[in-house]
Parts: sequence; C-alpha cells; structure tokens
Amino acid sequence: MKKTNKSGFTLAEMLCALAIVGILTALALTVMKPAEKSAMKYLYMNAYTALEKAFYNATIDGCEPFSDLPDEDGNSPVHSETQDTGTKNLCEGLTTYINTTSNVKTDEDDFADSCSDTKLADIKGDDFSSDAVRNNIQFTATNGMEFYISKRLHSVEHGFYFYLVFVDINGKKAPNSLEYTYKGGKEADDYDESDPDEREQKYKDRIEPDIFAFALLDTGKICPIGIAEYDSNILTARFAYFKSNGEILYTKKSMAYYQAKGAAWGYYNAGGPDLDTYNEDEPFTMNDVIRNAIKQESSESVLVKDFPDLESLEPVTTATESPYFCSNDDMESCYIFLDRYSQG
Repeated sequence: MKKTNKSGFTLAEMLCALAIVGILTALALTVMKPAEKSAMKYLYMNAYTALEKAFYNATIDGCEPFSDLPDEDGNSPVHSETQDTGTKNLCEGLTTYINTTSNVKTDEDDFADSCSDTKLADIKGDDFSSDAVRNNIQFTATNGMEFYISKRLHSVEHGFYFYLVFVDINGKKAPNSLEYTYKGGKEADDYDESDPDEREQKYKDRIEPDIFAFALLDTGKICPIGIAEYDSNILTARFAYFKSNGEILYTKKSMAYYQAKGAAWGYYNAGGPDLDTYNEDEPFTMNDVIRNAIKQESSESVLVKDFPDLESLEPVTTATESPYFCSNDDMESCYIFLDRYSQG
C-alpha cells in the first residue's frame, strides 16, 4: 500500500502562534499612540497648504469676496451679521481648487453649487460640536476635512478685511474643538496644578484640538491663527519679510512660534537671537493684528482667550539690521510662516 504523509500544527504550536500575534498587536498599539501628534502635523499642513494654494488660485481667477461693488448682474454685495455674499464667493473660489464630496460641481462654473451666503461660522469658536454650528459647514473635502467660513471681518486700525476659515482636519471624529479638551469631560481647571501627580494626569488626559483657524486677507495672503501656531509640539515656524517689490525673505532657522515672533520684532540682539531673553508676553506680527481685530469683534472668541492688549506693548529692543526687524508702520511686512511637514 502507498503511504501518504500529512503535516499539520499541534495544539502547542497554535497557542504559541496566537501568543506571538497578541504580543505584536499590543506593541503596535503602543507604538501608534505617540504617532497621533505626528499625524496631526501632517493633517494640519495638508489643510494649510490646500487653503493657501486654493485661495491664491481663486484670487487670480477673479474671486472677489471682499468687494463692496455691485456684481455683473447689478446685485450689491451684503456683508452683515447674518448674511455675507462674500462668504459664498469665497466658498465657490476655494472649491474650484479643493475637491469636495459634499457639494456638486457644475459643468458651467466648475465650483460647488451649494455654497451659501448664510452659513456663517461663529467666530467665538467655542462649540463646534453643536448641531447649530455643524449645520454651517460650507463644504467637505474628499479627504473628510470640513470647512467653515466666517462673515467678513475688518481691522479698523490697519484698514484691511479678512475672512476666517475654520478647518476640522479629521471631519466628524471627536473632539471637534478649537481648544484642548480632556478625557472624561473634565475641564482644565479641574486639575490641581500645585500637585505634581495632578499635573502629570492633566497632560495624559489632554486631547489635541482638531479644528484650526486661518485668516484669508484681502491682499491674497493667508495667516494661521489658533492653537497650532504657538504649540511647539505641533508645529515650528520661521519668520519672513515682504520687500517693497513683493519678494519674500525667509529666515533659515526654525523655532517655536512665539520665538519666531520675538526674533521678528527685535526682542533679541542685532547680532543674533538670544532665546533665553525672549519675552513671550509681547507678540507683534500680522498674525497678532488679526487676532486683535477678532478681539474687537468678539472678546469671547476662543482665538483671543488670554490675548494681551497690543496697544500697551512695545518691542523691548529693536534690532538695527535685517532680518531682525519688522516695521511698526507696516504690520504686513512681517509674517510668521509655519514649517511644512513632509515624509522623509
């Protein structure tokens, strides 16, 4: 008779294999947890870059959300508390260059036909999880990011207009917040900062925000506003100057956002930045001018919480040589740019 040899796994071998799989799964979960912040960086920069490119191209195409002049049909634009035709125009311009899933693009106009002039994001930004606010989503990108647009805002002191665009970088997923939130529904004040264990627990319980704000200016430029700009755990920055001919001059050194502000406004010696003498309570850049305008509109906005009174502040020392100086007479000459994060 012909013998047939069959092979298989014993019970002991199967148990060993399951144990190994369990260990690898546990290790994978452990490794993935710290990577959340890294993922947040990439998502944030995707939103920042997409907005910057879309706004630039929409402006070239003639998108005019800031205009007070009648359109080609003779209709006068509306910029009020409850309606802003510029918001709709801006939405249409952005969705020409940002692919969306929520809005249908028309063959004739090639932009989303469901952009609305009455969907105005609440610039207080304190409750993006509420149905009332979430009903004001202007469009959702194909990657799931959700975009809100405010009414037109005005910096009276410096004479320019801007819109705030809020981006929920992970869409419908929690926490849907501009601020840090905490596990178990806790508030920051629920932790006793004087207790080392409480401080450590507060850090462990902290949940990163997933909604970020950007100011789109009538000059065609975009400024990041919000938590990510000053959280060195999320992003670093460089400062830059716009020369009179429009050319931009970047600094090469990356640093924490507020350190970049200090360098830009001459808080360091002209010979080079001394980070030990930096005064983080005295920020001066275009980004802060925008935040000051938001404060005049809504002092309860999350974006201006604990924001200092700019009128009471002056640079400590003014450097005499570029690139360590920004002009007080021309706020727009100096910007803080967030570093791009890329793979590899």
